[in-house]
Amino acid sequence: MIAEVYPLLRLPRGKKAFDYFVPEGQSPIRGSFVKIPYRHEELWGIVKNVKDKPPRGIVLRPLTATRTDIGIREEELSFFERISHDLAQSVSSVLNAMLPTPPIRPSTERRTDLSWLPLTLPSSEAPHVLRIVQTLATRGQAFIQTPDLRRAAAVILGYLQKQPEQKTLILAPTVRDVHLVRSRLTGFTPLVMTGEETDRERFEIWQTFRRTPHAVLLGTRTALAAIDSSITTIFLLRSGDKAHKQVDRNPRYDARELVWEHRLAFGSNLFCFDVAPLPTTLSRFNESERLNWGMYPDVQIVNVNHERGASESPMISHSSLDAIGTTLDSGKSVLCVYNKKENWMECSRCQSRSVVGEHCPSCGGTNLKTLSYNNQDVAKELSRLFPGRSVEVIDKEHAQVSSADILVVTTFYYETIFDPFRTTNLGLVVHLTIDAPLYGQRATAVEELLRDLWQWAWVGFGRRAPVVVETTSHELIVEVLNKPFDVARGELSARERYHLPPLYRWSRIVYKEDEPRRAEVAMTDLSVQIERLPGAIVHPLSWNKKGHAVLECGIETASMKSLLSIFTALPDRYIIDTNTLN
Repeated sequence: MIAEVYPLLRLPRGKKAFDYFVPEGQSPIRGSFVKIPYRHEELWGIVKNVKDKPPRGIVLRPLTATRTDIGIREEELSFFERISHDLAQSVSSVLNAMLPTPPIRPSTERRTDLSWLPLTLPSSEAPHVLRIVQTLATRGQAFIQTPDLRRAAAVILGYLQKQPEQKTLILAPTVRDVHLVRSRLTGFTPLVMTGEETDRERFEIWQTFRRTPHAVLLGTRTALAAIDSSITTIFLLRSGDKAHKQVDRNPRYDARELVWEHRLAFGSNLFCFDVAPLPTTLSRFNESERLNWGMYPDVQIVNVNHERGASESPMISHSSLDAIGTTLDSGKSVLCVYNKKENWMECSRCQSRSVVGEHCPSCGGTNLKTLSYNNQDVAKELSRLFPGRSVEVIDKEHAQVSSADILVVTTFYYETIFDPFRTTNLGLVVHLTIDAPLYGQRATAVEELLRDLWQWAWVGFGRRAPVVVETTSHELIVEVLNKPFDVARGELSARERYHLPPLYRWSRIVYKEDEPRRAEVAMTDLSVQIERLPGAIVHPLSWNKKGHAVLECGIETASMKSLLSIFTALPDRYIIDTNTLN
């Protein structure tokens, strides 16, 4: 017999399985772990197929060993083969990235610790958690607009308590999120896989999860390596977070896409949690599968166009200053969110603020002032306006935890410091730059604003603190707050007009060649091939910071198979991301 084997190592996308002779006494099947000689070493591989054909005079090297006690099921290997084709990668490379290999010494069952920290919510929210848990029990998929990880964990805990027989995978975008949730699944002993483990530890976690009929695995996208066709339910936390995708190395897979492939292949339940719905999310859920929290934050919208000149500060409105003063006098702290706007300018004639060129779009004036305030400027202004109060900045350059009266923060604070499970003295959230996405040139500006607004509004909600939002786009902000699902639905229509996902799928190809002329010729030839495909859109060739040629192209999602046929024939000098805009 001959075994076709996928070696577990990174191989060029054109490399397929290798043939090995099956010695007497070994009985590999599709999905078996086998030890194979490869060049001058031995390594693990996964059997693609076993065929009963003679070697036709070719001397084949024999399998070194076959493990009959471990392996992946036939349908799970088919899952990896489909993913590999969709990523334009060799199956060996994807299996090598996803599967842990058996250790030299026999592995043991992985021991896990009991989650013991209490998970509590205000009593007013209990009926809403119960409603969502009961709804999920009757659904195969759903999106839940959830304030934060604390509320998402409460729903998951309620679901697991109601249905303890489930085999559950919980995916979070970051290691920090995993650790925040892990200790709050009170009464359960979740296995944890974040990518920080050794290969041996990953293998033990993987095998323990596969062998346990009613287990909970919590992790980042790395936990998808614990592929198991018997998983009954997947929870995707912060489902719109881009950290779910691996962007810095091959294979460039996106956990948000793979969980849908898992549901399609194995019929698992899939429940997505996030602060706000995204257009791509709505395209996969019908009305009955879109759930809201049932309670909403207290948000005051300040139209800065109406308050122009009424404030003693050029950076902060009168209403915001009044709310800050009242909060400080009550003994509470204030969180000021300031993410710098891009290309933001003010017309000296009409005082309108927008992204402008040589002329003001409102009055045609040419006397323009650049508003180049940064968070340090805002902190100094707040110190001047509120003498005797401590003011500190938290951003990538100032990452310390602080108990100052006023914190001036960026999104960095939310991602790395904010803890929804911890009690604080927060009394007010003021967002000074909610319009920031609108000042860029991206077609996704409104959906970025949608997510940003709700993210910070829920921060205030979690502390029962009011939220003040400054804007020059009052009507849009009102609509985003009152009808988030309608706004997301409208953006879905806009995505169709701009040829964006989910109707179109965009890819980015980087050609690793230091000789510009050679790279230009190769990429021009590739552009011509892609342009021949019906409906394909190819952007002009560009160059990245490393001097490598970059090509971006889009095609209707239904026609992606034709584009993949081109990609899979390319050598590895072409670095391909087949889903770059998701």
